[in-house]
Amino acid sequence: MLEYIVEIIMRHIGFWVYFAFCFTFFQDLFCHYSKIHINGFIIIIQMNILTIFSGRRDNIEVLVKYLKTALEYNIIDEVHFWNNTRNVNDENYIKSISNLKRTSSFGDGNYIRITPMITNNSFECNIRAPNDIHIKITNDNIEYEIVLGGWKNTKSVIRENNCEITSVIADNIADGYTENTFTITCENGTLHIIKNMQVIMSQKIHPHFTIQNIYFKTGFGSVGDLTYATTQNKGFYFMDTCEKSWKNYYNHYTDAKYENDIILKCDDDIVFIDLHKLPSFIEFTKTTNYDLVFANTINNGVASYYQQNRYNLIPKNVMDLEYPDNGLKGSLWENGKMAEKIHEYFIDNYESFLHHDYNKEIIPISTRFSINFFGYKGNNWHKIKDCFQGDDEYNLTVDYVINRQFKNVLYSDFYVSHLSFCRQNETGIDLCKLIKKYHTLYSQYSFPTT
Repeated sequence: MLEYIVEIIMRHIGFWVYFAFCFTFFQDLFCHYSKIHINGFIIIIQMNILTIFSGRRDNIEVLVKYLKTALEYNIIDEVHFWNNTRNVNDENYIKSISNLKRTSSFGDGNYIRITPMITNNSFECNIRAPNDIHIKITNDNIEYEIVLGGWKNTKSVIRENNCEITSVIADNIADGYTENTFTITCENGTLHIIKNMQVIMSQKIHPHFTIQNIYFKTGFGSVGDLTYATTQNKGFYFMDTCEKSWKNYYNHYTDAKYENDIILKCDDDIVFIDLHKLPSFIEFTKTTNYDLVFANTINNGVASYYQQNRYNLIPKNVMDLEYPDNGLKGSLWENGKMAEKIHEYFIDNYESFLHHDYNKEIIPISTRFSINFFGYKGNNWHKIKDCFQGDDEYNLTVDYVINRQFKNVLYSDFYVSHLSFCRQNETGIDLCKLIKKYHTLYSQYSFPTT
């Protein structure tokens, strides 16, 4: 009889949690994701995902302003911050403005706070991970740690304040191939762990425990994918990495779930995006058969050459810009003061760049090109998954053009601004001054209207 009552209670609780999740999901689906394609009876969602090697807080604080607006106007659907930070302060900042989506670890990993919707002291997460899923729930006095699929995916435990209070010996509770829905519920002094609507663990806990904070990690080499109904920082996601390597990034988007998407790769020091033209840039990337589609980038040696010598946008008396030797380095790349000057000229004259008649010109790029901002189709991502081996920029813009017949192009009628190269930082560019000016430019720039 007791088991029957518990089952009825759990079904009741599970229904309302499931209902809340579905309501939020479909609200997002039909309101936020405006790009839905019907193929027979199958709904295919095509998303535009902007990805960033992150990142330096001072730069990202400018970039995020544009990204919030792009999300608000449904120009992009998600922003993925890939954790390549170099100090704790920058990493904590990125975590504070995003929701955890990808985890990885050496050893037992590090907890990151997550903020799923809590309803009736219950929440749920969709998780794909091969082993060692760790969820911690806390209030002011007590914490409960739930380990699912530990010990090589053979055992799961619940701990209260670091002391084990129950365990289950069962194989394959974690799953590295399929996303499973885990519901964590505290009801009438009992903690229930539910996988796909089936109770897998139950344990008596403190009778008045209320979930206040939730933390998540994977451990011992487990890479986890996590989704949940977010309550803050909508659209921004934190992609954690256990090693500072481009490998994680380039391998991730080969997953079949991204095959219908457009992936935008954006440097963390992009400090201006022309949101008026970004939809056309995305549409061009989606509907043509080119490989990398590059934005017309301020402070990019090759792009700046065309801005001056093809479109007459930068006067020779401001500076004289050559085509870098085979697209590599060049006088602009070498000179911080020169870069500062081109930024100031763009800021003062940005409307002439944005409103120029480019006659839809597409410029083939067969030399090296700084990969500050490009678009690429998800269904082609497998072609570049190994570019991290060696120099990704050289591979994508030189080796693959020669040996894989890549057709890379510069899309003239869409502008972004790239703050600086390392060499420019060493040769006198005033980053603080420029960042302040780009904050001001954001407030002056006229955005799309609904």
